[in-house]
Amino acid sequence: MSNQPLVGPYRILRLINRGAQGSVYLGFDDRLRRRVAIKIYSLPEDKQARTDLLKEARLVSGMQSPRIVQIHDVVESRSHLAMVMEYVPGCDLEELLSNTRLSLASMLTVCADLAVALTTARQHRVVHGDLKAANVLISSEGRVKLSDFGIARHSMQIGAARGSLESMSPEQYQGKVLSERSDLFSLGCLLYRMMTGKHPFYGDGQLDVRALLAETSPSLISSQQDHTDWPEDLEKLVLSLLQRNPGDRPSSTRVVRQALRRVARSVPLSASSSLLEEARPLFRLESPEDIPLNIPTELGSQGKYSSIAADPTISGSWRRALKGWRWPATAAALVAGLSWIIASSLTQEVTVKVDAPRLTLAHSVSLPDELSGDGLVDSVVAAMQERRGPIRVIGPNVAMPVTSFQPRLAGTESQLPLESLRLDLRCEEAICVFAVSREFQGKRYYQQATLFPDTPVEQWQQIIRTTTLALYQ
Repeated sequence: MSNQPLVGPYRILRLINRGAQGSVYLGFDDRLRRRVAIKIYSLPEDKQARTDLLKEARLVSGMQSPRIVQIHDVVESRSHLAMVMEYVPGCDLEELLSNTRLSLASMLTVCADLAVALTTARQHRVVHGDLKAANVLISSEGRVKLSDFGIARHSMQIGAARGSLESMSPEQYQGKVLSERSDLFSLGCLLYRMMTGKHPFYGDGQLDVRALLAETSPSLISSQQDHTDWPEDLEKLVLSLLQRNPGDRPSSTRVVRQALRRVARSVPLSASSSLLEEARPLFRLESPEDIPLNIPTELGSQGKYSSIAADPTISGSWRRALKGWRWPATAAALVAGLSWIIASSLTQEVTVKVDAPRLTLAHSVSLPDELSGDGLVDSVVAAMQERRGPIRVIGPNVAMPVTSFQPRLAGTESQLPLESLRLDLRCEEAICVFAVSREFQGKRYYQQATLFPDTPVEQWQQIIRTTTLALYQ
């Protein structure tokens, strides 16, 4: 049975990214044997706002396009919403632009794919409202997918200045009605950054509101990497996208795509895969453990346990093991039994030092006493004793008396094998991460689990137990 926490039927494997709106985790769907990305949001307390958000999630899930990250499922709890999405191996455009300057061919690929995504959004009367580099994913095939429609809304709704500052249009900053042209302004900001290496309306790390609301557009003062000028059609396109008045911008994504095609005629066909080549060094490492083993379910809760474990005495176990066995099974059992007896006789008590747990809680998060420092240590120590065997526990927060399963001779305590455990519990408003690390014989082992702050205490304790037990597998 897996020790990973669950969101609905999906197993949480690890954290992918943490953002202002919520954290994104890598999950696994055992039913369809595929990885998924799961983003967890805090639900608003207002009932109508919660209803609107769920409607919005259903609206976004209806958009089908190879250039949009697909929504597979929505899981709702009392205070949280989890969007289960298509997992895109690769990297995001923010990582790419922070480390390299793109070629013209790569810029055109990014903009063309984003224009296709925005076309699909327009057909569903959806405005993305947060088109920034961190929400643009570069897939392992070298193509772009637009993600995170988490604040998308119908095109006739009021903007209310929601969204990231780097993607904000003048009308969005002022809380006016948004349209497809609002997303085109954000696309212009992104294209300007790819061409010049900087945001058109940022200075000293802050949004220059005066420049954003000015009547004149910023000028292009940069050139290509080979110091040649930008194609004239591309310069005209980016400046038209950055017009303050929405009516002065291109009327649709169709106009943008036509302009991109005119520029693409000057790019050699050999550069068609340049985005993949430039992004590949930044692709996140994929672990084989991200695809769990397909263990037959009948070996889990439906499996029958051997009767050998029914009798705790060695003689009783051996009587059942030998009964009805024939050679060479009997010989194999004898060898295994002798090995077990020898190993048991040589078992040495281990001193385990449990450091004081590190708790980092957001102001809005309060946990029950059972999950305080001492309570957390108690749960971990109980699980550790369940798996480790003979141990002696020491540490500043050990709430239980020191335990010894074997007699010790005076003066031999310093010779006992020593291992240490470190506990970390970090809670934000929407999610908690429990981590436990173990150091023993020069090696370090690490496990972590995620869960909601409002999870019942019994489930907390079970997750802490299974996470700790996994250290000894």
